[in-house]
Amino acid sequence: MCYDRLVNDERVTEMGAVALFRSELVCALRNGTLAGVMVLAVLLFRGAPPVLVAGSVLGAVALGTLLHQSILLAGAGVLRASARFRGSTAQSTG
Repeated sequence: MCYDRLVNDERVTEMGAVALFRSELVCALRNGTLAGVMVLAVLLFRGAPPVLVAGSVLGAVALGTLLHQSILLAGAGVLRASARFRGSTAQSTG
């Protein structure tokens, strides 16, 4: 998952955004699908119309996937900025 990648993978600061997105696409889709399943269960339990259920499930899958990828990109950006800051601090004191 993206948290594990951000914490345990030293290459994150070296990878481009597209490579990061591709490497986490399966996990992002899994998270989006899980969000869609939860929305499906709630709306079916409430007796919502099928069109509303279908649209809401598709929206939940898309937004869940997008949220996962957004958090991944933001985390990688923070790690890059932190590594750059530590590098510039080490150079200025050395």
